[in-house]
Amino acid sequence: RTVQDRQTGAEVPLSEEQLELVRRLQRGQFGDVGFDPYEPSVDFFSHEVRIHPVTNRPADKRSFIPSLVEKEKVSKLVHAIKMGWIQPRKPKESVPTFYDLWAREDPNSVLGRHKMHVPAPKLPLPGHAESYNPPPEFLLSPEEELAWEQQEPAERRLGFVPRKFRSLRAVPAYARFIHERFERCLDLYLCPRQRRMRVNVDPEDLIPKLPRPRDLQPFPTTQALIYRGHSSLVRTLSVSPSGQWLVSGSDDGSVRFWEVSTARCLRALPVGAVVKSVAWNPNPSICLVAVAVDEQVLLVNPGLGDRLLVAATDQLLDSWEAPEEERLQPVRWVPAGPEERGKGIRLLVQHSK
Repeated sequence: RTVQDRQTGAEVPLSEEQLELVRRLQRGQFGDVGFDPYEPSVDFFSHEVRIHPVTNRPADKRSFIPSLVEKEKVSKLVHAIKMGWIQPRKPKESVPTFYDLWAREDPNSVLGRHKMHVPAPKLPLPGHAESYNPPPEFLLSPEEELAWEQQEPAERRLGFVPRKFRSLRAVPAYARFIHERFERCLDLYLCPRQRRMRVNVDPEDLIPKLPRPRDLQPFPTTQALIYRGHSSLVRTLSVSPSGQWLVSGSDDGSVRFWEVSTARCLRALPVGAVVKSVAWNPNPSICLVAVAVDEQVLLVNPGLGDRLLVAATDQLLDSWEAPEEERLQPVRWVPAGPEERGKGIRLLVQHSK
């Protein structure tokens, strides 16, 4: 039981008294064994009644004259208050710990006169199904009660099963009371409340101001031409690139070609079905019209205009050759037969549904 002296490096043996002192200090006790920290306190000035005071020292001179240091401190504080550097503390408003829950319903209270007060929606009043003795039509049959139990809580029309009791005294405690109160508190807490300001709008401002007709001129004002010939609804129109010819398709199963300037019907091509769409080739060097009928597209050479242009179109279509090894494709290109070529049809593009 030795300790090393840091100055000499020698091992100094410890006595039993020193070891006991170390143990007491490690345990948080006083070093002196005879010291009692809980002995009664004795007041030095009042435990004995004496005639003369303990000290009879005369008072100092500074006790009878004003302090210059305190005078300087007070003058600095007065100057700071005059300059506004030191502001008095604002009195704290006393907030009551308890307040009236129903103060908002009192119109004479401050909370009741609040302009932005939004009242909470009230609970719906109980109906006949919540009575302790409901009519028979409100009671659930065993099948309806089983279906009610199998439904999701959000899909149920009623949140409880109506019961019938002999008297009000026989009604037991409601098991879902706390749960419903908790859901009501959640509804009030999570419900977004917003006051929508009513906007006064003049109905005349909602009507758009239309421009004057004379500002939109020039525009057609008289009926100049009528294209007569179709006996049913005209579904589609297309104008040639030159603007001289017009093609129309109708529900009467015919395609008609017109001259735009005179409304003269130059050709009528019966196709035997409702014409869904027609389109003139936008290339002015080709006289070709596509007609969509049922499950096929007809490529028609109307034969209008320059003969050289019509012949060049036929030569272009006749140069098409079917591939030697045909692969299975959703679309088939079929050359027109003699009867169809007499009508102006050159190719048929068939697409099976």
